[in-house]
Amino acid sequence: MSRLSAYLNRSSKLVRDNTSRVMRMSGADEPSRTPITLFNFSTHEDIQQFATGCDADVGGTSTVNFALDESTASGEKVSALGRPTAKFWGDMRLGVRHGLEGHIRGGYAGFRSKARTHSSTPRTSLFGELTDDVSMHKFLALRVRAAGHPRTRNSYYVNIQTDGPITTDLWQHRLYFRRDDGGWEDIFVRTTASYTRARHR
Repeated sequence: MSRLSAYLNRSSKLVRDNTSRVMRMSGADEPSRTPITLFNFSTHEDIQQFATGCDADVGGTSTVNFALDESTASGEKVSALGRPTAKFWGDMRLGVRHGLEGHIRGGYAGFRSKARTHSSTPRTSLFGELTDDVSMHKFLALRVRAAGHPRTRNSYYVNIQTDGPITTDLWQHRLYFRRDDGGWEDIFVRTTASYTRARHR
């Protein structure tokens, strides 16, 4: 199927679904609060939906890696999940390249989901990008584990981008890990929690 055909199919499906909801008056029903899986990290295709970045992109000296860790699915390192997982790692350095001292700040790295228009599962349509509606959900749940130096254990943040009028705004919340043994844990961030707005231009 060509990209144009897929694009038109997504658009027509959106029209059919919305028309069906109107005809069935489903808006009067109790909203669904069934958990929604936003992202998986268990295959190479899943990992390809993400992009990485760090201060080295602008002159820093940190490094960043994000890859599928298949050792967690079998053998001695099998995880509690029993399947491959994503692994985010690198070296965090405050130093910058010669000549950039005082001009840029180092010491950061991250990964983000790519725009769905450039992924293997695009979500664009005649009505804009199709997004996940989580307005009826109270928590964002992440299954993660923290390694590295204990001083950096609570230096992780999650950024959320909403379908708002200013598309460059990100809403940021710190992740607080409870475990100190490097084990897996579920972290819940309330969708009504206080977020810091990070504006990017």
